[in-house]
Amino acid sequence: MLHLKTITKENWIKAISLKVREDQVKFVASNAVSLAQLNFLENFHAKGIYKDEEMIGFTLYGIDDEDQEYWIYRMMIDQKHQGKGYSKEAIRLVIDDIKMMKEDRHQTITLSYEPTNEHAKRVYDKMGFQEVEGLIIGDEQVSRYTF
Repeated sequence: MLHLKTITKENWIKAISLKVREDQVKFVASNAVSLAQLNFLENFHAKGIYKDEEMIGFTLYGIDDEDQEYWIYRMMIDQKHQGKGYSKEAIRLVIDDIKMMKEDRHQTITLSYEPTNEHAKRVYDKMGFQEVEGLIIGDEQVSRYTF
């Protein structure tokens, strides 16, 4: 069973040591970049994805300045733990966490991914995210989950 834990001074080094496979590097920014970015994002949460006491992934999500809705900026599972169904469970944890935090005015969770990342597309589709037709941000397809 997976759970989320906030990134702190106790676990940030573990977070930045997580890596995706070499063929996936082009799909996601490093966790070090995400943690640096957190300094400039209000209302965002960096969390480790844990299986028992081992961090196996990382996520960054919060309220986007532009549309004031929730966005998942990062979602990754370490290369050693991929292919075990953890992505879907991790996304469910993030959705549930956002549901507990959100206000009534928040209606959606948005994310984006490289159009060539077929695995991400399949997983997000299965979790209820729907591509926003014609909406591309920085060469990435936008997909949205509606509460």
